[in-house]
Amino acid sequence: MKRLALVVALSAVAVSLMGASAAWGDTITAMCTTGQTTQPCAGGWYTTPILELSWDWTAGGTPSNCNESSYQTDSVATVSCTVSWTDGFTGTQSYTVHVETSSPTASATPSRAPDVNGWYNAPVSFTFAGSSFSQIASCTPSTTYAGPNTAGATVSGTCTDNAGKSVTVASAPFAYDATPPALSATANPGDQAVALSWQAGGDVAPIASVQVTRTGGTKAAAVETVYSGDGTGFNDRHLKNGVRYTYTVTARDLAGNVAVKTIATTPAARVLGPALNAHLSAPPMLSWTSAPSATYYNVQLFRGNGGKVLSTWPEQASLQLRRTWNFDGRRYRLKPGRYKWYVWPGFGRRKAARYGHMIGSGTFVVVR
Repeated sequence: MKRLALVVALSAVAVSLMGASAAWGDTITAMCTTGQTTQPCAGGWYTTPILELSWDWTAGGTPSNCNESSYQTDSVATVSCTVSWTDGFTGTQSYTVHVETSSPTASATPSRAPDVNGWYNAPVSFTFAGSSFSQIASCTPSTTYAGPNTAGATVSGTCTDNAGKSVTVASAPFAYDATPPALSATANPGDQAVALSWQAGGDVAPIASVQVTRTGGTKAAAVETVYSGDGTGFNDRHLKNGVRYTYTVTARDLAGNVAVKTIATTPAARVLGPALNAHLSAPPMLSWTSAPSATYYNVQLFRGNGGKVLSTWPEQASLQLRRTWNFDGRRYRLKPGRYKWYVWPGFGRRKAARYGHMIGSGTFVVVR
């Protein structure tokens, strides 16, 4: 028997004859040598080099074109061997070599580009694809990433080629945040002003900007942007006292997620002095912020749990109390005790009795 050592395997039965049928038992076999082993070449793919491919045939045959060969890199080739036997019969056997020594590669591709500023803010799907000398047989089905929020998210999958080699691939890290920022806001009204403050914090993506819009005033339907930036507060001035204003605070993070808070408030004039619950030994000066268009004010003073002891109409936004005064046909004195006072703006002629919303109230204590 003649044997050439090499790498490919073939059925020892399937012999293609030229002319007539071969005598029973006449065979040609492709032999593959891999490493230290030589055996009939197998079907399918070899993933290690075929150091030598040779041929075996039954005794009595004379080979023709039965060359030895070697396949140590990625290869697909068809080789054959023809043998003539002494009994007058000739047979030809072919074998197709499949060798893959390289490794497959794979990639993970997102279904779309990042949504905002390099961040994804909604679920995103990834498809897996590979490349191989033997061709890819299958890859992990597409997968969708929907959290958790992180600046370094990844997905992974596996592709397998026809040679049975597998490769696992991870996507490039990507930033994902689908959660609106946490947002709280307050509005403190003052005299012709509103002080707004807010706290905004992103889940993962940091806060990019805050915008404040206002409706109200003389154009109630109009929306006006009064602030845009990255601060935590804003003082809105030159407002009308007694008019209700609505503020909308919008915080946006780098991923494009948005949180909104709406606050309504009414600026108003206020009492300036004396300080609340001040203890005094002399008649105080009552003062308050002036109301636009007011032509006079009504000040009312009450003592303890009793009734009113004074009602007067100064034209200025202040009133100096005295030790004694007349009111409603009686004489009163600023005796020790607790006093509470209120002030309203008046408009036009006093006899028209056109009053606005109360400006404010205060209390003080006379100690002697």
